[in-house]
Amino acid sequence: MDRKMKRVLFVSMIGQPGRYDASIYDALPGGDNEVHWVFLQLRALGLADKIEFHGVFVCRGEALPDPDTADAVILGGSYHSVHDDLDWQHATRRWLQQYRATGRPLLGICGGHQMIAEAEGAPVEPIASGQMAGTKPVSLTAAGRAHFLFHGYPSEPECHCANEEHVAALPGGATILATRSELPCAALDHGGDWFSTQFHPEATAEAMATSWRPTRPEFMQNYRALKNGSLLLKNFLEGTGVVGA
Repeated sequence: MDRKMKRVLFVSMIGQPGRYDASIYDALPGGDNEVHWVFLQLRALGLADKIEFHGVFVCRGEALPDPDTADAVILGGSYHSVHDDLDWQHATRRWLQQYRATGRPLLGICGGHQMIAEAEGAPVEPIASGQMAGTKPVSLTAAGRAHFLFHGYPSEPECHCANEEHVAALPGGATILATRSELPCAALDHGGDWFSTQFHPEATAEAMATSWRPTRPEFMQNYRALKNGSLLLKNFLEGTGVVGA
């Protein structure tokens, strides 16, 4: 393999054994292997042969690598709350502090977004209106419209959402890139090439809908395929110089 290619690490926090029924994903490529889902998105974006991509399931006891071995990190979402006080969550937070010191880029998604914001002192609270599920628009701020993360998106892009909690206030030093009434901090620039989104650019509509099948099957119809839903992943890797534009 070409060692000149940058190494992109996906950190999966989807859920420890027993937190969800893995069989609901049997019809999806790779089953409940979230790392494979993201690889397929990267391949569709034409990026799979431009990077070394691998993943680690921290929620299943897999160890995180030396932070210096990753050129970029994508921190995934989770069935767990950031308030669950689990050992692997604490270990991931400590690892993120070490990785932050490398100065390398990171994209946090949903639970990853919340974990990063909470570490920066922002509150993570239940959404006042209740569970939020579906393909919904967010509004880009002036900073978001000018940001490479949203290059190629309209001013109100549609995104896949699946949330019970949210980042309720802006972390110190961060900039809001996207918002909506239920999600005041829908996307953030944390500085130093660290970004995060409450919505899911890494997942297909099918995967998002499937996640609700056992608990709220009525939410499944709220999702629809998006033409450029995963474009944000490409923008992240190109905008931070991990891959050439």
